[in-house]
Amino acid sequence: MTRYKALAAALLLAGLNGCTSFSAIPESFSIYDIGPQGNSPVPVSVPLVGIDVVAPSWLSSSAMQYRLVPQHPLERRAYTNSRWAGMPSEMVRIVVGRVIEAQPATNGSGCRLRVDVDEFIQRFDTVDTSVGLIELRASLLAPRTDAVMATKAFAVEVPTPTADAAGGVIAMRAGVNQLAIDAGRWLAALEPATSGADSFRTRCSR
Repeated sequence: MTRYKALAAALLLAGLNGCTSFSAIPESFSIYDIGPQGNSPVPVSVPLVGIDVVAPSWLSSSAMQYRLVPQHPLERRAYTNSRWAGMPSEMVRIVVGRVIEAQPATNGSGCRLRVDVDEFIQRFDTVDTSVGLIELRASLLAPRTDAVMATKAFAVEVPTPTADAAGGVIAMRAGVNQLAIDAGRWLAALEPATSGADSFRTRCSR
């Protein structure tokens, strides 16, 4: 009986030690963000009251995801000791909000810009080469009804300087900033497309 008690105690101690090591953050744990790179704001004449950025459930965490195309093209993996500072949608929202310079209409009305993050991942095409892949859909939503007035898809692939997490951050950071500029230029180009009562500026000011 004493033997069995000693064995049970040893197993319990091993289990507790395992839990402790599992919850501990590794000393080499790194947290990254993709703050703006000092881009000049893109002026937009279409009145906006807000910018919403959403992402699917598999991108609703701080995990830094990557894909090994040669071995596992359909599998999403995550770095063990590296994380984003927040969810991709949060980081994209900050960058887009700083790059796009727009104001509500004088009567307080305005459209909303909705950005759907469809992909946000580091893709390895070989063991030594990878790219930061980001795919977004921008939609201009009408005041009150949220009807889609205009929409456009954006995508970018930025080569990473190194085939690791740190290299992926550099590529993703450049990609987000580029797409924010592209979205701002798209919005700015909408205004001359129509005139009078049908102009985007008029419709977003109702």
